[in-house]
Amino acid sequence: MTAGEHIERIEQVAISASDGLRATLGRLASLVGVVIVITAVIGTATFATGMWVFDGSTGWIVVGGAISLIPVGAAIVAWLYVRGAAKAAPRLLDDARMFLRTASGTSGSASGVLIDHDSGVALGMQAKTMGGLRQELFDRRKELPALFVGVRAITSVPGLAAVAVLGTVGVGLLGTILLIGGLID
Repeated sequence: MTAGEHIERIEQVAISASDGLRATLGRLASLVGVVIVITAVIGTATFATGMWVFDGSTGWIVVGGAISLIPVGAAIVAWLYVRGAAKAAPRLLDDARMFLRTASGTSGSASGVLIDHDSGVALGMQAKTMGGLRQELFDRRKELPALFVGVRAITSVPGLAAVAVLGTVGVGLLGTILLIGGLID
């Protein structure tokens, strides 16, 4: 493989990785927006039901407020990650190019994530694990800020969304139990 072919391959992988990150960020933005609205509505309803059932006690304000806010907080943090990555998206392709050029000359973990040098096949975003990539990007976050926030969003937002969704189910169940208890009493 000539140097020109190698640079062309790096360019193709950079474009593919950048496009993949942008598409994934778009999907995450849609997901997070819906999750914030749902968690806020259910959390507010549960908190209000608890205020009614416990007659506005200080204990409910503290404990119920914390329980109701955990899913909303997770959704908001996820939204902040996606928003930060969306702001950095215009620089994403340049960061991906720089990352791939520096990774292709080393035997570090990131080069194995994006390019398989044994077979010469460009893997792009087909890595089995993002652990090595995340660690290298964390170490180089000041050098490659757009790529760092993009990968952080893609790897963190699904977990935060799961906390928000499962927390909302728990908060909704608590609200339902409180409502039934309040109606029976």
